Amino acid sequence: MSAPISQTAFRGPGDNLIGGVLARLRLADRLPLRVICRCLAHWDDPALDQLCINRAVDLGTCGELAAAMTVARKAVASGPVDAGRDPALRLVPQFVTILDSEHCIVLAGEVQAGDIHWCTPVDSDAEARRVVSEACGFRAKVRAATDADDPASAAALLTHAQALEGRLVDPFWRDLAAAAVDLVLAA
Repeated sequence: MSAPISQTAFRGPGDNLIGGVLARLRLADRLPLRVICRCLAHWDDPALDQLCINRAVDLGTCGELAAAMTVARKAVASGPVDAGRDPALRLVPQFVTILDSEHCIVLAGEVQAGDIHWCTPVDSDAEARRVVSEACGFRAKVRAATDADDPASAAALLTHAQALEGRLVDPFWRDLAAAAVDLVLAA
């Protein structure tokens, strides 16, 4: 017994070529990728010890996700990120985000002990809505901890909220980002 096969189930060589070209054009529109690191900035001067601020540092641009991940990994591996003109300023990396040319999240990860723990991208829009709701709950807890003058709890809650928000990868990038995270975990 044989099942009828639809003629639309197979794509001809012309269709494959056109589909591939269109995919590359859509990808080219979203490049280059920008790597940004959120850092906790402080000075070596004991008189300025109370000053700790969050600062975003642009680590560069790349033409592909693997290269962007490598740039991020190399930048945080040695500890503090280069502060440029102020040698007394220490920029301790906290969180890395890779954005496309439309400022959409491609991939994000939390920096821990000189390594990046990449956030697992959401699988669907429904999961993205759940993650947004959960992250908003953590942001509310951050405000409450800040109002209660509990900076340690506020910082921990904020880190957790940022890690959740890092999962909110743009739908265009979800499959590629998930595959990149899987490769990192397998290595």
